Amino acid sequence: MTPEARTDATEASHMDRVDVNPGVDRATEPDEEQVLRELYGEPDQNGIFRGEGSA
Repeated sequence: MTPEARTDATEASHMDRVDVNPGVDRATEPDEEQVLRELYGEPDQNGIFRGEGSA
């Protein structure tokens, strides 16, 4: 959300439309995990590709 653009309330009002599946960050296609590894490096201990520390 971006307070500068005053979209907090508008974005928050749409939270019921967001995919809240607990596995939303998991790879769903056979090669997706490989692509994510190439782009963002290894996932963290929870299996989430954060891209932290990569450049």
